[in-house]
Amino acid sequence: MDDFHVDIVNAERSLFSGDATLVVAPLRDGEAGFLPGHSPLLAALKAGALRVQDASGGEQAFYVSGGFVEVQPHHITVLADVGERAADIDEALAARAVEEAARRAEEQAGKTDYAHAQAELAQASARLAVVRRYHPQIPHRVPGRTR
Repeated sequence: MDDFHVDIVNAERSLFSGDATLVVAPLRDGEAGFLPGHSPLLAALKAGALRVQDASGGEQAFYVSGGFVEVQPHHITVLADVGERAADIDEALAARAVEEAARRAEEQAGKTDYAHAQAELAQASARLAVVRRYHPQIPHRVPGRTR
């Protein structure tokens, strides 16, 4: 099977560097999948899950808050504003961040910082969705409820 090289970096470090057979990225205009030999493309990312199917058939998932993806026929580079492996995200902390962002958004309703608060809420919610979907070892719970 054909593969291509993938590099995923954030402002602090490299998150992934290796060969892959498929990359699925959350673009601003919708989710897109890239296979080896894809035509060149430069696109903006939105907050969400970035998935990489590696050359051995395994899948790795990452949270990205935004940034850019550059696609070349034999190489993909992802420059994430904020990015982390789904396996490294603490679900309880991510759920708390969503609650805090929702509270701030509610407090800012009708004020000039409302759009900023809404953006924070969207990013926190996307991060929580990534850990809940791609880190199955973590039991899912709804914040504020006990099992």
